[in-house]
Amino acid sequence: MFNGCGNSTQPEANAVSAFNAWHEAGFDASQLVLGIPSYGYVSDSKEDHLRTRHVAASRFFPPRAEGVRVHAADGTQGQVSFRELVKQGALEKNKEGYQSAGGFERHWDACSGTPFLRSKEEEQMISYDDIESLEMKAKFVRDTGMLGVNMFSIDGDTDEWELTDAVRNALAL
Repeated sequence: MFNGCGNSTQPEANAVSAFNAWHEAGFDASQLVLGIPSYGYVSDSKEDHLRTRHVAASRFFPPRAEGVRVHAADGTQGQVSFRELVKQGALEKNKEGYQSAGGFERHWDACSGTPFLRSKEEEQMISYDDIESLEMKAKFVRDTGMLGVNMFSIDGDTDEWELTDAVRNALAL
C-alpha cells in the first residue's frame, strides 16, 4: 500500500500514489474511495519474503491438482479469499485474532504494509489482507478525508464480518 521501502518496480502502483495522482488531477479527497480486497494470491514460491513484481516475470499459478495445502475454491488463477484461508486451515482464530496454522508461518512485509503466509513444505506463498492491514488502509482513508472504501469481494469476509468490522471501526463508523 505504501511502498515504504521505495524499492518497487511499480512505484506508482500503491494507494498513496493513486490518491496523490487523483488529487493532483483536481479531485477532492471526498470524491475518492479506496478499493480494498478480502482476498489474496497463492503463488508457488520458494522465496521467504515478498519481492517486487516484474511485469514480464509476474504470474500467479493456478492450483495444482494434488499436494496443494491452500487452493482457490472458485478456480481463479491463484486468488483465494480470506474466508477460504480460514476454511482450509492456513489461518485459525484464537483469542488474539487470526494466526497462521496448517504448516504456514505468518510474516509481515513492512514495505507494503501487508501480511503474507509462507509454507516451506508446499512451497507456497500467499499474500493477502487481514484485519491489521485493512485497519491500516481504512485509517489512511480516514486521515486523508476520502469518502470511504469499496471492499471486493464482501463474500471473502468471515461469517462474523470481522474484516468489515475492522474497516468500519478504523473509519470511526
